Formats: sequence, structure tokens, C-alpha cells
Amino acid sequence: MHEIGVLTEAVKMVEGIAAENRIERVKHITLEVGELCGYVPVFFEKYFPIVTEGKPVFRDTELKIQTVRGQALCRDCESVYNVMKFQGRCPKCGSREKKILGGQQFLVKDIGY
Repeated sequence: MHEIGVLTEAVKMVEGIAAENRIERVKHITLEVGELCGYVPVFFEKYFPIVTEGKPVFRDTELKIQTVRGQALCRDCESVYNVMKFQGRCPKCGSREKKILGGQQFLVKDIGY
């Protein structure tokens, strides 16, 4: 379960940004989580209160998660499709040869003060 580690690092990063800018309270953090990055968003939601416990800057901070679809381009027929929905197989021609276009990212997209 790598979610705790990456969530801890994201919280440290936001905490540092808040300290540098003399921000007393973070209202929300938005994470952008790609379907293909290997992280399970529900674990971020579950562990966020634990990771931020005892950190006054995160008192009542809302965690927002935006899921980015895993999109691919079929190398055989050039169709664009959702990798997860079609289990890695092009719905048009059935090929598994693809170029991933998006959905592998994990990033802190927005911090609300």
C-alpha cells in the first residue's frame, strides 16, 4: 500500500508551501490521480485524517480527488479509448498495442488557503 507514503509526501510538500507563505490554515487540497498510476483513491481519503493528525495547518482541511481517465491510442487502428473500461484492448479492432495518452499521473493539483 504505497498510498500512505505518497500521501505523506504530498502533505509535507503542502505544509512546506504553507510555512513559506505564512499560511495558517489550508482549506482544501486537490489531488489529481490517474486511473493507471496504480494508486487507489479511497485509500487517500481513508488515511488523510491520520497523515494530517496533529498538524494545525490542516485542521478541517478537505481532501478533493479528481480521477483522470486512462486514455490510450491504438497503434493498429488509431482509435482513442479508455484503457480501464476496455481492459487494455481496443474496442474497435481488439488490439492490445497501444500508446498511453493519459491517466498515469499523481499530483497535487490545487491548494486552497
